[in-house]
Amino acid sequence: MVLLSRGPRPLGAWFIFVLTLLLPKMSPAQSSEIDSIRAVVKNLEQQLQKALQRIDQLEKEKAAGSAKIDQVEKSVRASQSAPSTLNPAIGMAIDATAEHRAKTGGDFNFRAAEIGISASIDPYARAYAFFTGSKEEFEVEEAAMVTTSLPWNLQVRGGRFFADFGRLAKFHPHEYAFVNTPLSLERIVGGESKADGVELSYLFPTPFFLRATAGGYNKMGAENERLDDSKARAWSRFTYLARLQTYFDLADNHSIEVGTSMAFTPSIRIPEDPHGGSRTLTGLDVTYRYQPLGSTLYQGFTLGGELFGNSERVERESGFRRMFAPGGYVYGEAKINREWAAGFLYDNAPSLASPGKKTIGYSPFLTWNLSEFNRLRLQYSYLDDKVREERSERGHQFFLQWTTVLGSHTHGFRTR
Repeated sequence: MVLLSRGPRPLGAWFIFVLTLLLPKMSPAQSSEIDSIRAVVKNLEQQLQKALQRIDQLEKEKAAGSAKIDQVEKSVRASQSAPSTLNPAIGMAIDATAEHRAKTGGDFNFRAAEIGISASIDPYARAYAFFTGSKEEFEVEEAAMVTTSLPWNLQVRGGRFFADFGRLAKFHPHEYAFVNTPLSLERIVGGESKADGVELSYLFPTPFFLRATAGGYNKMGAENERLDDSKARAWSRFTYLARLQTYFDLADNHSIEVGTSMAFTPSIRIPEDPHGGSRTLTGLDVTYRYQPLGSTLYQGFTLGGELFGNSERVERESGFRRMFAPGGYVYGEAKINREWAAGFLYDNAPSLASPGKKTIGYSPFLTWNLSEFNRLRLQYSYLDDKVREERSERGHQFFLQWTTVLGSHTHGFRTR
């Protein structure tokens, strides 16, 4: 069997050339045999050429098939790296406490189970929702749509969400560095800044972070009962917000975040007062962070606080008068290592009707992070109460909080 290979010149051609050189020395009978051999070799050469062409065709088809396989594999890897394009990210946070209050006694308090869902809708928007169940009720806490590709650094958010007022009012309680919502935030703002409405944000093209937000809502505040947001009403009875926020580095290890907010309701009806009145809520929040570059993210120090001011007409013994009630809180937290953190919270909560009467709170706390998804926190609080609104807001109090997270559950880069 003769093996032929691809080269500059087919082997059959060389064979014919050698035969041609030998022809003068051969007889006529041999010449006939040579012609037969030449025909066979020519036929073999044609078949070899067809075989080589077929090999080239198969190699091209293989290369094309490999390209298609690579494309499919890339698509699969892209889907795996961004699973929310096919299915939303779902998670749950469970928050409970064992507590003892000197004036009311002990309690095992199931605070909340919160289910979060988020995903990209298309290249132009994303959406998220949080459903919260507690021992009192089950509610849609947040359900909002957010644009992702508007021009001029603009972003629009609509639906039900936590309005961009202050810092801590946009947090869910299990995100706090301490156990309970500060009384100043509950009394002045109404707890979480939950609102039904729309917001427009603009990110300034500055070398540091600077963002402005404007919003309009039915009302603002989870515990705000001044207005009934289930009924249509004049636009003057809606709440309008403006906020300016910045963040910048002071040095390699030090940063600061500052924000100022104002929420204004032009008209609030007061059944006992025919004049009604407006409400202005202002806030200033400052957060300082020390994050040593030579250590991990689990070490550092955070010092944060907010100052609130509420101005509205309230009922007093002498009738309805406009009162300005200032208050706020400040806290510090030291992250010792991956597992342990400790801090202290100071709270100054005024009465809206009698701002001279306040509840002052002092709360040291200790946090043990068993893992990224499992946390225990011990807190002691002493409330020096002059307002006398609730017995649970007085005296010595002890709390043991247990918080766990299942699946994908995040509120963004806020608790840093």
